[in-house]
Amino acid sequence: MRFIGCKTLLLDNIKQVVDEKAPDAETFCDIFSGTSVVARFFKQWYEVYSNDILYFSYVLQKATIEVDAMPDFFGLRERGITDPIAYFNDMPSEEMELLPQERRFFQNTYAPTGNRMYLNDENALRIDYARNTVEDWKQAGIVTEKEYFYLVACIVEGIPFVSNTSGTYGAFHKNWERRSFKKYEVYRLPVLSNGKHNQCFHMDGAALLKQISGDVLYIDPPYNGRQYLPNYHVLETAAKYDYPEVRGITAQRPYENNKSDFCMKSKVAAAFDELIANARFKHIILSYSTDGLMTVEQIEMIMKKYGKPETFQIYWIPYRRYKSREQGKKEELKEMLVYVEKQVE
Repeated sequence: MRFIGCKTLLLDNIKQVVDEKAPDAETFCDIFSGTSVVARFFKQWYEVYSNDILYFSYVLQKATIEVDAMPDFFGLRERGITDPIAYFNDMPSEEMELLPQERRFFQNTYAPTGNRMYLNDENALRIDYARNTVEDWKQAGIVTEKEYFYLVACIVEGIPFVSNTSGTYGAFHKNWERRSFKKYEVYRLPVLSNGKHNQCFHMDGAALLKQISGDVLYIDPPYNGRQYLPNYHVLETAAKYDYPEVRGITAQRPYENNKSDFCMKSKVAAAFDELIANARFKHIILSYSTDGLMTVEQIEMIMKKYGKPETFQIYWIPYRRYKSREQGKKEELKEMLVYVEKQVE
């Protein structure tokens, strides 16, 4: 999934730091999980805790971190549906057209029917049909909680493949992009089994850290002023399917209560200080960028304040160049992996 700050390319770097600094670790916490790519990767070796304030992220985590084996869907099998993913993807248009218009939130809101172009009408209807059907199955007790979260996550995961956007959902293109013409399909998410008691949360990170403890805490907070919910509101609505009151041409859902202090320069240092103060994990690893709202000096001061100063270390990872306004000079932005050993009581 296309996602701001996705760490797919840094997985091996993060693993190297964990192996070097915490070779005996058994638990790994991804406190800002996003698409859960880091949590999924480390599930191979550790009992994983993951968390995010965004509900669609929580759904993805529930489906791939907490769910530890591919669901059986016994309730659906009894009704002749052996593979619900194929069931949705093979559904003929004529069947989907039977869905009442008032239940077609995506088509009525994000497609040309609703005077917007996030999705074409047919793909929006496919999403509506799948999402309504899964909700009906849940209400009827046909699917278990784990099966429900898995299917909702698969529905959400398929949306970016056909979205008429540049990757985020702050706006849609005025002309149809090539991917928009593809047929929407529910995406079959793989599930890795590790036989451990993995847990997922939908909470403020600092508050959660008062409740859990472990070995490795991985922190990948927002770097800049872009709030995540307005950039991913379509996926949030797909996960919740709560018929929100949207506003404006971009159909934004309300998000005043979901603003992150990590996206505000005046609040980010205090938010990071609280996070580290609350952490009851021995090994702390932070992902950050040199163009982030926090300075390297602020990061170092806070991590040394609560950790063992002699263990503080920065791993520099060059990742792209940009053109400075100063005489056209090219400067290099760097990704940082910052480590400290916490003084855990």
